[in-house]
Amino acid sequence: MDYTDVIHRLKDNRLMHSEQEIILFEEALEEVANTNDDHLIGQLMDVLDDETEQEEVMWGLIHIHTIEYLSGFSPKRGLKQMIAAVPMNIEKSREWMVILHYRILNHDDYRNLFIEALKEADIICKSVVLNLLEDIKDDNPSDFTDKVEEVKKGLCT
Repeated sequence: MDYTDVIHRLKDNRLMHSEQEIILFEEALEEVANTNDDHLIGQLMDVLDDETEQEEVMWGLIHIHTIEYLSGFSPKRGLKQMIAAVPMNIEKSREWMVILHYRILNHDDYRNLFIEALKEADIICKSVVLNLLEDIKDDNPSDFTDKVEEVKKGLCT
């Protein structure tokens, strides 16, 4: 099925400046949530925006309803799509990228799959993601130094 229109509605309303934009965003989000098409993950990453006025609604895009839900169908493929989307989205949605990577780093199984997926990423994606992981480690060394180092070490094996 073609979800181009739904993705456009999500993007058009992602800042949620008005009640109408919130409603349109949530309706489009619900449509995506009713699919099992994990190929949408990269496109959904494009919707994330740090300037949104409704962070709790945007959380629905990350959590149960979409990105994490859809990645559950094929976790490694979902992680590869997330990794590929980071360079294009890091400027406008850095905070959301950090949140997604916190969640990956804190989940042992996903962290191992993440290493596998990152090994297969192109050099630009790998570089941007590794820089993001270094920033995460620097911001919270007690929680993330070992996990980030594990990812880096895993890339060398």
